[in-house]
Amino acid sequence: MSIPSTLLGLAGGQFNEIDWSNCAIVMIDFQNEYVDGAMPLGDAGSKATANARLLLDRARKEAIPIFHIVHHGQDNDKIFDPLSSKVEIIDSLQPLDDEKTIVKMHPNAFYDTELQTLITSVGKQQIIFAGFMSHMCVSSSVRAAFDLGFESFVCHDACATRDLPSVTGQVITASTVHDSAMAALQDRFAALVATDKLING
Repeated sequence: MSIPSTLLGLAGGQFNEIDWSNCAIVMIDFQNEYVDGAMPLGDAGSKATANARLLLDRARKEAIPIFHIVHHGQDNDKIFDPLSSKVEIIDSLQPLDDEKTIVKMHPNAFYDTELQTLITSVGKQQIIFAGFMSHMCVSSSVRAAFDLGFESFVCHDACATRDLPSVTGQVITASTVHDSAMAALQDRFAALVATDKLING
């Protein structure tokens, strides 16, 4: 059995290294909806949140631009109701006064928001992503960043997702969904990095 390769590797390419002086942090949907709302992510979510906090601490120490993304539905929707506390950012990851919070209404954090403009305005070409959910808004946003010409890095253990139903109604576990989503991004769109290696070198 042959060892699988990424599309980028098959083409003879490789991802660049992170340049902290040239990067921004994008924190996607670390919201209460995933803690005690309609889609709790359990232990995986807690671990991702703890790692995201370590990433935030490093970024703040380095004075790296940080952008917090929050998803809003329509008023009184069953999920992401902007009138409820479920759309609020998790307490441990609350933005500081100088960190921008951007509201999105689509999976892609760049779509119909000012995210691209803001990252460009601070002169950064690389983006480190973390957030919820791995297969949905993280994946959609990373792919969009690629199309927009940014170099992306995904802090894979600062992301999490939930179980999904298969086409036959079987359970696809959250860990399988997460691993598959990360592998698909690594195929061409983004380098995967672990929190410990990212913050400690």
